[in-house]
Amino acid sequence: MNNNFSPLFNPKSIAIIGASADFGRPGGQTLQALTERKYQGDIYPINPKYKELVGLPCYASVKDLPKPSDVAVIALPAAQVPQVVADCGQQGIRFAVVLGGGFRENGEEGLNLERAMLKSARDHHVRLIGPNCLGLVNVQQQAFVGFGSITKAPFLKPGAVSAVIQSGGFGNSLVIRCAAAGIGFRYVVASGNEADISTPELINAFVDDPETKVILAYIEGLSHGREFLKAARRALIAGKPLVIWKAGNTQQGMRAAASHTANMAGSYDIFKAAFREVGVIEVGDMEEAADYVKAVLSQPPGLGFNAAIMGGSGGSAVVFADAADACGIHIAPLQTETLATLKENLPSVASLDNPIDYAAGFISEKNQQRFESSVDAVLSDSGIHHLGLLFATVTGKTGKIGALSLAAASKKHKKTVLVFSSVEYEDAPEMFQILEEAQIPVLRSVSRVAKTMRMLTDYAVARNKALTNPPLEMPDFKLDQPFAKGTLNENASKLLLQQFSIPVTDDKIFEFSPLTLDQVEGLHYPVALKLLSSEILHKSDIGGVRLHIKDPNALIKASLEMINLMTKASLNQKCSGFLVSPMSSPGLETIVGVINDPVFGPVVALGLGGIHTEILKDMTYRLAPFNEDSGLAMIKELRSAKIFEPFRGQSARDIQALAKLLASVSRLAWSLRDHLKELDINPVIVGAVGSGVIAVDALAILKSD
Repeated sequence: MNNNFSPLFNPKSIAIIGASADFGRPGGQTLQALTERKYQGDIYPINPKYKELVGLPCYASVKDLPKPSDVAVIALPAAQVPQVVADCGQQGIRFAVVLGGGFRENGEEGLNLERAMLKSARDHHVRLIGPNCLGLVNVQQQAFVGFGSITKAPFLKPGAVSAVIQSGGFGNSLVIRCAAAGIGFRYVVASGNEADISTPELINAFVDDPETKVILAYIEGLSHGREFLKAARRALIAGKPLVIWKAGNTQQGMRAAASHTANMAGSYDIFKAAFREVGVIEVGDMEEAADYVKAVLSQPPGLGFNAAIMGGSGGSAVVFADAADACGIHIAPLQTETLATLKENLPSVASLDNPIDYAAGFISEKNQQRFESSVDAVLSDSGIHHLGLLFATVTGKTGKIGALSLAAASKKHKKTVLVFSSVEYEDAPEMFQILEEAQIPVLRSVSRVAKTMRMLTDYAVARNKALTNPPLEMPDFKLDQPFAKGTLNENASKLLLQQFSIPVTDDKIFEFSPLTLDQVEGLHYPVALKLLSSEILHKSDIGGVRLHIKDPNALIKASLEMINLMTKASLNQKCSGFLVSPMSSPGLETIVGVINDPVFGPVVALGLGGIHTEILKDMTYRLAPFNEDSGLAMIKELRSAKIFEPFRGQSARDIQALAKLLASVSRLAWSLRDHLKELDINPVIVGAVGSGVIAVDALAILKSD
């Protein structure tokens, strides 16, 4: 544990400011939990109404304590909290947990109280959990520094999982559900408003704690996105899996913005990209959370995507095959030596091809060694990375023998071993106990076995990447020339791209007046004619773009028609000129953009361009900056990724050039993170392999403040 947080998480003394004889009140609940659960540290109730509580001396104020406590629980109305926090600091109390609400969630008045509380904390060197929270518990010490559901039954058993939950009630439901699945906990922190100590700090503290092996989190939002990334990366490198349930993913919807990219990026898209970058194991329900936590606590990292399945029911294997296909797990062929061992040990009616059906009734006391040898042979197969045993409805002596054989064989190998069983614990207590002691997770559906295998492999891939590829360091970049603020027109936007070596069309700029023959005679046709304006963002919507103009006369005519159209629509005053571009060679249209996310900062987006952009909504995201390898990974993540491959006479597309452009855009996004609001490059034409890419149109919007 980070020494800075040790008094908070491992308190030797706890003061309860607002302690009460009424165990229904927050201060009473803290007192009740500490005394009834036999907390061994010093307890200091504080309330001027009482001389003593539950046999303990009760003090009138913090100033009357015989010595400073490690942490104070503040169970008082919001208006009293700022002064009490100051009193704590003056008495040498360095941590406080503020239980009550009435702060920022109550509007301007509450926000002012929260600011006053935080100022008191800063001025007097006090760190805060909360406000508006359930507090925290050290399960090993039975130190309840909070109230509500975390202080009541069912009580958690000690273990190696530490949790931070932003919603006390629902978050604690998640913790309790994991505990019901047999998972033990070390620390649970319900962090509330996070006015001071935030989720990233708590994750860092858990990473520093040698007894915490897995970190579980329920989050609804983050205010320090890049700090979260650093903390999550530390957890990944330390080999402490970070399992997160992110809620509130659909209510925020799409943010209103000018560019296609920003309009199509929901906040959850950015969170998913961030999680992927730092190996977060994301879950979406309680059962999945319990499965994944059990698996990462007990199983080695997944070595690959190949699985073997053994069971006595062909139906279970079929269901697994469907689930494996859906989540990218491969039911791999077995090696010749493995098949030979199976043939020697399994009955003649068994199906030896993976999935392996050893036939119902085979597992018995007489066949125990043969079954164990079969399991050992599959785990010895170098082409197999995971083994799933589909025990299904097995109980009694059969279940016990099967579990003993599996436990013995699995000890010899560092490979994933998971069991599917649909029966309850009381129906096969010996089987479950043997599997639990062998640290072999039992999952309640066949599909959950497949998904857990995929999770373990994805985590291993992410960790290996983190260990071998340090975060990209990006030097400061100075622009060749200053740029205006606000919305840049297409020409200015492309000039910005060029400063980061992003290829753009070779455009010519003309005044917003009828073009003449001597102006346009030397151009290379065909060309495109476009309005030049920093106020008209989507030119094609109002007739401000003409494509495939074949000769000078057609270009002159198009300029006259466009001027008349803009004048008729009263838009001519918003037009600063014409831009004439050579028509690009045929290729695949993509869209590349940047969103400056309020939580995570600059994020690069990639999707299909042209008419596909808003119809298919096939987009992928990466946090800037990144290298060309990450750019390639982005391309492969698109649902439509096969469109870049050869197809019916069409050449493969130049994905290397597109990856290079994506990396350059990420460099631009990071370098201009304090200035850039949005960027849309649409379309980026991707030519055949070797012919490169080119940005045909661009829109950059810079912050005005």
